[in-house]
Amino acid sequence: MKEIECPSCGEMIPDDSKYCDQCGAELLECVNCGALGTDDFCAECGKPMVSKGKVEKKPDTTVKTTKEEEDLVDYGNTTVGGRIARIGLVLKARKGHIQLRPQDEAIIGRSDSPYEHLLSNCNLISRKHAKFEKRGRDWYIVDLGSTNGTLINDVELQPGTPMKFQEGDVVDLGTYIFDVIVG
Repeated sequence: MKEIECPSCGEMIPDDSKYCDQCGAELLECVNCGALGTDDFCAECGKPMVSKGKVEKKPDTTVKTTKEEEDLVDYGNTTVGGRIARIGLVLKARKGHIQLRPQDEAIIGRSDSPYEHLLSNCNLISRKHAKFEKRGRDWYIVDLGSTNGTLINDVELQPGTPMKFQEGDVVDLGTYIFDVIVG
């Protein structure tokens, strides 16, 4: 069995450990680079840390064989068994089963929103909280003057000012904290 060094106390422990059996520290793994640590954010790249073993591996999207497949990937789609399947960024809530798939100009909120059926019971999300914007291949969130604000990686958005988000980022809307993943 391979061993790793505990980032907290420096003792060698089995590499499949989720906690150090010497000091008891929970081992966290960076959502972006896979580095181990015990802080909330990675010392290597600054991205959020999650419990070891919870990092979702990025799919291999480097193989493109035809122009049609390249076009499908550009629009967040791919072919699976002859059918078109959507791939792209997803905001996945850390608690509950809420997932928001960005749609250009879609309002995020409790009413007049494609997501209202998911968010209708959250009083800390405004009726029209924020919106998604797509610019080229990049996604942005714009806070719409929400009561409780919108944060990306703990940076509060100024109302009306778009902020880019990408895989590995953390988006905070009301009481929900979302991890941005590829799905």
